Amino acid sequence: MYDLAHALRKNTNELLWLACVALTDQFVHDRITNERYQAAVMELEQHINGSGNLDPSGVGSVVTLKDGTKIRAPETSRIAYEDEPRLMLLREWSLFDSMLCSSYVATKLKTWSDNGLKKLKLLLARMGFPLADCQKNFQYMSMEVKRKMRDEFDRFLPEYGLTEFYYRSFLRVHGYRSKVSAADVVYGVTALLESLNSESKDSKDSSAAEQFWVAYSALSLSNVDQLRKGMQSAIEIQRAILRQGSSAITKTGFIRSAKKFRWVKLDDPVDTNKLCHPQALTKFCFFLMDALKERGARMKPLICACLAKEPEKVLVVGVCGKPRLGLFRFFHDSVNGEAMIKYHELVTGDGSSTLQDGRLRHDSL
Repeated sequence: MYDLAHALRKNTNELLWLACVALTDQFVHDRITNERYQAAVMELEQHINGSGNLDPSGVGSVVTLKDGTKIRAPETSRIAYEDEPRLMLLREWSLFDSMLCSSYVATKLKTWSDNGLKKLKLLLARMGFPLADCQKNFQYMSMEVKRKMRDEFDRFLPEYGLTEFYYRSFLRVHGYRSKVSAADVVYGVTALLESLNSESKDSKDSSAAEQFWVAYSALSLSNVDQLRKGMQSAIEIQRAILRQGSSAITKTGFIRSAKKFRWVKLDDPVDTNKLCHPQALTKFCFFLMDALKERGARMKPLICACLAKEPEKVLVVGVCGKPRLGLFRFFHDSVNGEAMIKYHELVTGDGSSTLQDGRLRHDSL
């Protein structure tokens, strides 16, 4: 869409930012290969540089006053690009909690276990980060720790298998102090989109269309409070993913295996209200696949069924790892046949029952 606007000379800074958010959404939700993402990032960086909105000095633009005096004033709003750590919503909670719950770090260190938690605390100590400081909200952390983070991460994280900790991403900067990353916007807006019928009784009367416009409004800089509300919902969803993921990994028989795929049924009432949405359940599946991979398990497609809040309804999601060529055909060939045999067991709890007068809605794969 931005390429079309650019070709028609209708491109604006706002459209460029939305293009950055859209690309980041595909990356953080594993809908695009790393190669295609890097190519698209380079293209957007060229647009950012060409638009003149990026200040190379990083401190704003020079303004000449009436008396001829030149001062440097911060830009009201601009887009920047830099390397972003794979720490979900780092600016919205503490460094410790972000490392504890972010899927990339959690699956590598197994932070749900006692040994994994000790390993995380040891890592912070080796980097010279006081635990009490790391458990503060990120904006209140010591500036010295913040300045050392990149160098210390590059120094120690490869020892723990965290070799792809940083990725190229985008920021929306307001003046000197306020900034929000494209990834944070993605997490917040996605949580708002999937918060229908999950927060209060009043929301049950709202429609998906209304929730879409709530999420859409959060993309605007004038509605930061709504975006932060979505970010807090995303944090709660990620905590639920860690809780249920750790339970699935540690409990024998929770994840069941067929010849060509695995399947799991999520029916814990504590977290089903948070995870019974397509994107949230997909993230849960990717978390399980990454955790299984770190344990040395052979990679298979994974199918997950989650009880919906509506009676007699089940949400089923299937994933087969990170995006690559031929992914859809691989999933189809893997689960076709025996998957339908297991489907009834997923949604009914045993293999003997059959579904009669049931309805199936297929959204995407």
